[in-house]
Amino acid sequence: MKTQVFDLVGPVGFGAYEVEWTPQPHFHRVSRPPQGLLVPGFVDIHFHGAFGIDFMSASPEDLTFLCGRLAKLGYEWFLPTTVTATIEAVRAAMVNLIEHEMIRGFHLEGPFISPVFPGAQPKAFILDPPMGPGEWDEVFTDPRLKLVTLAPERPGALELTTALMEAGVVVSMGHTNATFEEARRGFEFGASHTTHTYNAMRPFHHREAGIIAYALTEDALFCELIYDRLHVCREAAGLLLKCKSNDRIIAISDSTMATGLTAGTKLDMWGNPAVIGRHDVRLPDGTLAGSSITVADAFRNLHDDFGAETAIKLCCINARRSLGLNREPRIWLELDEDLAIVQIHEVPQE
Repeated sequence: MKTQVFDLVGPVGFGAYEVEWTPQPHFHRVSRPPQGLLVPGFVDIHFHGAFGIDFMSASPEDLTFLCGRLAKLGYEWFLPTTVTATIEAVRAAMVNLIEHEMIRGFHLEGPFISPVFPGAQPKAFILDPPMGPGEWDEVFTDPRLKLVTLAPERPGALELTTALMEAGVVVSMGHTNATFEEARRGFEFGASHTTHTYNAMRPFHHREAGIIAYALTEDALFCELIYDRLHVCREAAGLLLKCKSNDRIIAISDSTMATGLTAGTKLDMWGNPAVIGRHDVRLPDGTLAGSSITVADAFRNLHDDFGAETAIKLCCINARRSLGLNREPRIWLELDEDLAIVQIHEVPQE
């Protein structure tokens, strides 16, 4: 029977565990020095694309290719994510969404967001949530829909939030100009996340603390975080970790088609010209247009700045819990001291 000692988040907390592969992993806390780091596969609930591919225009073959590339980076599963677009464009993306063990559904980001904080989302397609039955119902009732980002202050947003929550869809408050009170109402009506916390949302102010203060102070809310050190600096991420349990923060990539492409490459991104920088992708006015990292990159940044336990929880564990996917990981990643993947252990599923 093969046994190894790893640092990992185990049954009684973070530490060194002897792991027996039988073939299911069994963990026993030990005092011996670890041989490496063992983590569940990476999970990304906010992923627009990579390697020149965008979900909105991806073919089934493109999505299969993405799954293969992401698997080599240690991804276990991800949610392809839309952008603010017409119902026809969203329908087309849904038609091409393939069945694959790495794809657990999709994330609808927009079009029910604030025009004040669109980020790189196309402003022309921003809408108020529908009041009553309409053409978006086929999206809202699709069983593959797992997560919706919306602005809770928009007319009809609270009613839609409750309907989605009751249908088992996670609602996240993002691209929003919500006040503290409007964010509180969004949470009370069923929203349980904030999308890319700090980014594309009303900033904190000492006279009206806004959604950021609500996110920092509501213990039950999951806060999503892009940790490329550009969207959110180390100090702001540290404040989030100080205010929240590290069980309530989820690392996301917000990865775009720019990820994996050469710096200086010019792109058409969601109808906007964009250029890839050294570690970023921006519109001509300097607006960050999503990111050019993967969750594997975020894991390294979090590990270096806040330690292994925080990195594991944010990149590998918390998203599963927030979406109610508490089953055992399908893969475990054996990492060396440089966080390079030594081996991917596939666990047979019952």
